[in-house]
Amino acid sequence: MQHGDEAKIFAGGHSLLPMMKLRFAEPGHLIDINRIPELKGIREEGGLIKIGAMITESELIDSLLLQQKVPLLPEAARQIADPQVRNCGTLGGDIAHGDPGTTTLLSLLRSTRP
Repeated sequence: MQHGDEAKIFAGGHSLLPMMKLRFAEPGHLIDINRIPELKGIREEGGLIKIGAMITESELIDSLLLQQKVPLLPEAARQIADPQVRNCGTLGGDIAHGDPGTTTLLSLLRSTRP
C-alpha cells in the first residue's frame, strides 16, 4: 500500500467516521473504494446469490431478488439501526468490523454449496 499505516480504507464510513470524530483514528490518507464496480451488486449465478461487499443494508432491503429468493435477509437488514445507518453501512464493513448490531444479518449469510 502506497501510504502504509497512515492510510485507512473508506467505504460506508459507518465505523471509521465515528472513530475519527472521537479522535480514536486520525488517518493521514483515506482511500475511497466506493467507485469499484466489482464490489457492488446482487446477482444470481449458477444457483447461488452473490452479494458484493459494498452493498448497503438499504440495498439489501430494496433488492427484488433477495425479496423473492431469501426474504429473511432483507427483513434482517431492516432491523439494523436506523435509515441513516442502513444507507451508509456496508455488508463488507459489517463483516470486517464484527459489529454486534449486525449479528442477525451476518448469521443469515452462509454458503449453500455442498
